[in-house]
Amino acid sequence: MRFAYKGRNAQGAPIMGVMDADSPEAVAVRLGQVGVVPISITRERVRLPAKRLAIKTRMERVRPEELIFFTRQMYTLIRAGISLTEAMGAISKETQNQALRSILDDVQQRVEGGMSFSEALAHHPRTFSDIYVHTVRAAEEGGFLDQALGRLATMLDNQLETNRRVSAAFRYPIFVFITLGVGVVILLTMVIPRFALFYAGFKATLPWPTRLIMALGTFMSRFWPVLAGGFVLLVLAVRWTLKQPWGRLTWDAWKLKLPVLGPLVSKLTFARMAQTLATMVGTGIPLIPALELTARAVGNTVVGREIMRARRAVEGGDSLAGPLGRSPVFPHLLTEMVAIGEKTGALDTLLGSIAEHYETEANHTIRNLPTIIEPILLATVAGLVLLLALAVFLPLWDMVRLVKRG
Repeated sequence: MRFAYKGRNAQGAPIMGVMDADSPEAVAVRLGQVGVVPISITRERVRLPAKRLAIKTRMERVRPEELIFFTRQMYTLIRAGISLTEAMGAISKETQNQALRSILDDVQQRVEGGMSFSEALAHHPRTFSDIYVHTVRAAEEGGFLDQALGRLATMLDNQLETNRRVSAAFRYPIFVFITLGVGVVILLTMVIPRFALFYAGFKATLPWPTRLIMALGTFMSRFWPVLAGGFVLLVLAVRWTLKQPWGRLTWDAWKLKLPVLGPLVSKLTFARMAQTLATMVGTGIPLIPALELTARAVGNTVVGREIMRARRAVEGGDSLAGPLGRSPVFPHLLTEMVAIGEKTGALDTLLGSIAEHYETEANHTIRNLPTIIEPILLATVAGLVLLLALAVFLPLWDMVRLVKRG
């Protein structure tokens, strides 16, 4: 480590400089050996070039699994008594991800240069969230960094596992709808137009399913560039709308009210809220800033807005359970558990129980999703297949009857 020192020599003249040493005490000993009386010894802060920082920022692409693994390793090493910089150095040597290795090297240099661990992490916001940084900061001030890292690892692991379950539940329906859509487009643009030419030669009155499908096929064949451009514009318009505060608020409110998915979204949101708040309160972060961070991290602007209202009420002297209970968003069970936690002084423990309850409920809903979605898929596929079959074969049956009569 590098230390900056100020002192006076034997003649009383001021002296300053920098020295590499393991501790301030070692610097004082070495200065005394050369006849210098130290006045102040401070760790020199490392100033990285702006260009280097920009390169590192662009490189920050760390997967959630790697962040969880880093957090668990740090928890284990610090709990074992290994210093912070040594732990980061050891993990940096083992990691295979060059982006994470670069980030850890940067954090290690900043810590060695005099920054706190949380300050160094804050320079990489795309990897370490506000919640991560504030939790580490509170733990540094309270002297229980290992416990905070253990809580963070558990929270991140639970969130990742929930996201995986949700992705797995929707992977099959999405695949079916995409395959079905591609098949319908091929039929409408390639197969149906040929049948249309064939039927046109007979000049017979075609049934309505056939006329409908032929009209759709002709429209898609002629105007597919317009349809493709319209689809691209629609995607861009949706993305722009979701970036606007009013658009995001409308979308998040709609998600909570969906017939099948709304209850699942609510359970996942409340589980994330309770887990995040429990982690921060349990590591010593005051309730008001913890509520503000939770509102930003909960993933739903409607719920986040209600949390911010509760934060303002708490700041004005109200309890947390009061404004949550008056909100139409939060269920009665959640507010009751929060009230009990506040009365008993075990708010973080009760919040953890709430998170566990809603995670269990969400997992149960995810397991039952196939039984809900499969009938919808079957009905949709059967309806489309029936319509296409009628459109193709009804005219053929009519022609066969005409030929037999002739």
